[in-house]
Amino acid sequence: MVMGATAHRSVNYRTKALPTWLLRRVLRNEQAKIYLRFAQSFPPQPGWRVLEVGTNGSLEEARDYFLHSLYPYPEQITAAGLEEPDVFRRVFPRYPYVQVKRNAPLPFDNQSFDIVFSNAVVEHVGARVQQHDFLEELIRVGKRVFVTTPNRRHPIEFHTATPLLHYLPPHIYRKIYAAAGFEFFSKEENLNLLDAGQLLELLEPEARARAELEFHRFLGMRSNLLLSIRASAA
Repeated sequence: MVMGATAHRSVNYRTKALPTWLLRRVLRNEQAKIYLRFAQSFPPQPGWRVLEVGTNGSLEEARDYFLHSLYPYPEQITAAGLEEPDVFRRVFPRYPYVQVKRNAPLPFDNQSFDIVFSNAVVEHVGARVQQHDFLEELIRVGKRVFVTTPNRRHPIEFHTATPLLHYLPPHIYRKIYAAAGFEFFSKEENLNLLDAGQLLELLEPEARARAELEFHRFLGMRSNLLLSIRASAA
């Protein structure tokens, strides 16, 4: 697992160029749309074991856990996140939560879940080699995988809510981010954006043969990459 418990605290995601209340409203609306795409790709089954990798276990309102709120069988979801389990268990005392560590394998057996869901996590795990390893770990533990990540080609960078800067070469826009107060997101280990081709290139040939890449649109433009990896025929 390639995420960092010390670096990736929710407080680091609160510095934006737009009001938080507006971003939260937009986020919930877009998350609901992304969930519908997930449910269309992999219609929920009552017997499926579901793993969510990258759960933000610090959220204090049930509706902010959008997979748990929208999935018709939330008791089948195992949440895996970096935070301590206390807050999550207060919100969902009956649902399992597993705390995971950076640069450590997920603590699950091979193919132990029917589907793995990971929303907007792969862009936070580090360099391309770490992103590759992250996806490989999802594929190891899940028969099916659904991954989303912001599209680097969209003119708005959603973590900072700034336009166009991320079109510059990374070594340039990272310096601008740091100078503008986005020190956390100026570092590759915290934010490493992907476009469609780069995301597919992270997959090994066997997984790529089972993969389908679609786009979620925001303001009419391709804002998010939606990667579905089907179950192996074997």
